[in-house]
Amino acid sequence: MNKNKQSIRLSIGAISIFMIFVILVMCILAVLSYLRCNSYYQSTIRQAEFISEYYQSESSLLKRFYQLDLNGLNTNPDVIYQEDTNLYLMEEKINQNQILQLSFNIQNSELQLIGLKTVNLEE
Repeated sequence: MNKNKQSIRLSIGAISIFMIFVILVMCILAVLSYLRCNSYYQSTIRQAEFISEYYQSESSLLKRFYQLDLNGLNTNPDVIYQEDTNLYLMEEKINQNQILQLSFNIQNSELQLIGLKTVNLEE
């Protein structure tokens, strides 16, 4: 009896090429993962800086609002009066591209805070 066995023999060269390919793919995935994490980190830092600037501006505006006097309201250079809406406005710069507006009016001889609004200066 003659037994013919045919087996596929992988040489060391084919395995080496496959391993190099696997290592190359893993390195590419590692670099892409690093770039993505770095992008998220930079975005988080920018967001934290913006939030800090926003709250500093809000604190400054509210401090100035609570120090306002009803009698000297029209002579105060920080206060802008809008006749069409009957509102008073105060502004504080958040950063180069945004300002924070505090709006209020006079009701029953008292200053009443209406709200805060972020305005973009870019167009």
